[in-house]
Amino acid sequence: MKFPCQKEKSSLFGEIYRPIVELEVETRAGWITLLAYIDSGADISILPASFLKAFGVTVEEEEIREIRGIGGAKVPVIMKDVRMKIGELTFNSKIAIALIEDVPYILGREGVFDKFEICFRQKEKIVEFKPTT
Repeated sequence: MKFPCQKEKSSLFGEIYRPIVELEVETRAGWITLLAYIDSGADISILPASFLKAFGVTVEEEEIREIRGIGGAKVPVIMKDVRMKIGELTFNSKIAIALIEDVPYILGREGVFDKFEICFRQKEKIVEFKPTT
């Protein structure tokens, strides 16, 4: 499966191509298709707070954890096991649902990268996913 990089504006580079993947997550209402940034530096996949309702998650104070991003910024999250699909491969993965809305859709390593051989083809502006299972 090949996914084109997304052309975006950058304050540092003007125009840049960022690696994205089309994936699906299973919610209470069925499968939802998303475009997420592929982040090999992210420990876990992250979705914004609006997904709490989609997954039927109630927030219990003792379940709230914090993750840190670049610069040490803390984001409160709830961990959730979800069904995810990339191409024809459907699998379970742990994700973090942020308790704030202002986070991008991120595809991180945990529960995902071990299921694929992922090749970033910078020159061609594509990312290729090959299932390993």
